[in-house]
Amino acid sequence: MRKRKELGQSSDIAFLLIIFFLLLSGVTASHSLNLDIPKTSILIGETEEHVTIILKQDGILLYQGRTLHLTELPPLLNQEPHLTLSIEAKTDWQTVVSLLSTLQQYPLSSLSLEVVP
Repeated sequence: MRKRKELGQSSDIAFLLIIFFLLLSGVTASHSLNLDIPKTSILIGETEEHVTIILKQDGILLYQGRTLHLTELPPLLNQEPHLTLSIEAKTDWQTVVSLLSTLQQYPLSSLSLEVVP
């Protein structure tokens, strides 16, 4: 006669799989960018400064029709302007996240993101 397998073997495997997936789920860390957004709604008045920067799909920044380098940002953004960032639709997300990470160090009144074709 054949001997029956004990149920303990399959339950051990199931238990080990549960432990494996619990450990694996804790390994991945969230890589996110925190944006501090004002809690109150701000209306843009005529006296407040408004800056619009265009991010081209090849990573070039444009301000008032001219190419802008990251080193030229401090004079524009240190007066706490309302910044509109227009992003071309086919721009790489890593470029956008890198720029947002750089913009995080400036005291902006507000930040608007828009996608342009």
